[in-house]
Amino acid sequence: MEVGGAETMLVDIMNGQLRRGHRVTLLIVNDRESAQVIDTIDPAVEIVRFRRREGAAPLLMMARLNMTIARLRPDIVHVHHEKFCRLVRLRRKRLVYTVHDLGITMEYSAGVHMAAITDAVASDIRRRLPGAMVTTVTNGIDTAAIKRRKDGIPDVFRLVQVARLMPEKKGQDIAIRAIAILKKRGIENVSLCFIGYGAGLEELRQLARTENVSDRIEFAGIHDRSYIYSHLCQYDAMIHPSRYEGFGLTVAEGMAAGLPLILTEHDGPWEVADHGRLCLSAEKGSPESFADAIEKLMNDYPASLTRAGEALEYVRRFDISRTIEAYDKLYLKNLS
Repeated sequence: MEVGGAETMLVDIMNGQLRRGHRVTLLIVNDRESAQVIDTIDPAVEIVRFRRREGAAPLLMMARLNMTIARLRPDIVHVHHEKFCRLVRLRRKRLVYTVHDLGITMEYSAGVHMAAITDAVASDIRRRLPGAMVTTVTNGIDTAAIKRRKDGIPDVFRLVQVARLMPEKKGQDIAIRAIAILKKRGIENVSLCFIGYGAGLEELRQLARTENVSDRIEFAGIHDRSYIYSHLCQYDAMIHPSRYEGFGLTVAEGMAAGLPLILTEHDGPWEVADHGRLCLSAEKGSPESFADAIEKLMNDYPASLTRAGEALEYVRRFDISRTIEAYDKLYLKNLS
């Protein structure tokens, strides 16, 4: 339970389930957790900590986990990692597993009811596990809590990406190289801010220096959700050049903030933007294509604002209340 999009969404789901009259218990297996995240959980949620060191042998954990499940006798056991499909032995017919990304191993998932966060993830599951029991349940955000950007054409375009600094997946290197291409084209009035943390920080800083764009790249570090929800509106567009991505909660948050979007085509976030209708699209892994998309956005910003206005309405389908309701329906289906 560290700081991350899936973790904060899980808190929203649990808190919302309590309001719907459910009894909720959170099992935290590993010993890594953030007080910043834990403090947002409703005190009525029972928290059971196993404090397992990452990499420790799973047999003892399996025994402790199933003893806890036996004590709780839950109607539903909802897990968020494929390995739990192997570890959970009791009440397996009540097991629901949310698949959060593309390419997740299906080794332990046969016979388990799965929730896919996008249709793209559902298709990926069915391709690799024919006959899988899978339902699409999209991720959700608190759309009403996000401060919206005021319209207007800026003198300097401020782009933002909110994501773990993990270039091999999130593609921050592609965005930096795109800014460098724009600089070579003589386009000076654009900057890029990365909000997030991760192992790729020094690699990305070095790339910005190598490409001679350090003065245009900001690494803002990690911030909690309340900061992000109140500060996204200060930017002029969101860029997300992911190499692969199952959903992209921060993209939905950008939509709710009224930010125009530049996304990798045919990716999970692209699906969130109504299969590219509500964003500018760029080729996967291509800095040149992303540079072209940024330049197009800057040259016709009113058209991007129009798309962003449509996205403000569209993003309501990703409100957390709908996610909670969809899970309730899936739970009832699993109990029948």
